[in-house]
Amino acid sequence: MSKIRMYIEPGQIEEFIQLKNRDAVHKLKDVLRLKESDCLCFFDGRGKEYVYHIEELSKKSILLKQEKLLRSEPHPTKQVTLAFPLEREERVDFILQKCTELGALRFIPFVCQRSIQRKPSANKLARWKKIINEATRQSQRLWIPKIEETLDFLDLAKVKSDLKLVGNISGKTISRKFDKKIKDVLIAIGPVGDFSDQEYQEFKSQGFSSVKLSANLLRTETAAMFSVGLLNNFLDEG
Repeated sequence: MSKIRMYIEPGQIEEFIQLKNRDAVHKLKDVLRLKESDCLCFFDGRGKEYVYHIEELSKKSILLKQEKLLRSEPHPTKQVTLAFPLEREERVDFILQKCTELGALRFIPFVCQRSIQRKPSANKLARWKKIINEATRQSQRLWIPKIEETLDFLDLAKVKSDLKLVGNISGKTISRKFDKKIKDVLIAIGPVGDFSDQEYQEFKSQGFSSVKLSANLLRTETAAMFSVGLLNNFLDEG
């Protein structure tokens, strides 16, 4: 049986945890059919994961007791930040899920000339965080990526990073831009229809380098996923 793993906020990690959330109780009792003394893991999204065992089962709650700290790791010293344009909901969902699995540590949504112009509501932002949390749980990561507030294009271009890249089919390969001393990389991916010439010029004036991810024209979500995986590979090799 694979490890059962759930997210819990850092401030809720205690010796005993009383689960009362209806969906969580239903999943553990009725779907996974856990019994008293069975174990499961809780991760806090900030580098720690604990083993708990079930002390008591009742109709509406589950009491768990902490057994041990299973895993712990410091905040990553190297990070990939993905800046992505506001697109249709299913595309953003895919980007957040897959790029979390591939190791992105920060997301910056942004508005540009050819993106969706309406910034996300509080409910949508909460939904995005839920997708990121679930992808972190599924992929066995210990640190939950952060998603920033949506930026206007000019503010995005001014974001600081050791290395700032923008996807551009006319650019050079990433390997020609990479130095093993780099620890913090920002990659900006364009919308459907690409960035405008004016936006590419603004990126250049703010220190971004254009990089070609493929000889083929990629969808926004494909470019996002590929670039995050590739950049994390370079960081790991460094």
